[in-house]
Amino acid sequence: MFDRENQYYVTKGVQEAVSYQLQYFCWQLILQQAKDNEPTMDYLQIIEFNVDTEHELLTIVHRQENPEVKQIYHLHLFEEYRSLSVNKIWAIDDGQAQTMLLPEEY
Repeated sequence: MFDRENQYYVTKGVQEAVSYQLQYFCWQLILQQAKDNEPTMDYLQIIEFNVDTEHELLTIVHRQENPEVKQIYHLHLFEEYRSLSVNKIWAIDDGQAQTMLLPEEY
């Protein structure tokens, strides 16, 4: 699952709602987890965002459901993240390609 050799795709919804830098960061989180946990990597990766303007933080929760794995990251809230309009994205590996999409695009 989530092999560096496979093709990567991003849906139009993700392209419009999530900056390229944040998309790249999310792919890196997924690929690092795949490297560390290859035998137990789920085909569905869930990434949730929480923008906290009061504390100037972007919290990213990267998780999978089977088996349950959860990692939390806190980033400085850069200007381009303040207007983040999505709470969650999915990354799905179908064995041939890896696609990042909004849940409503599934």
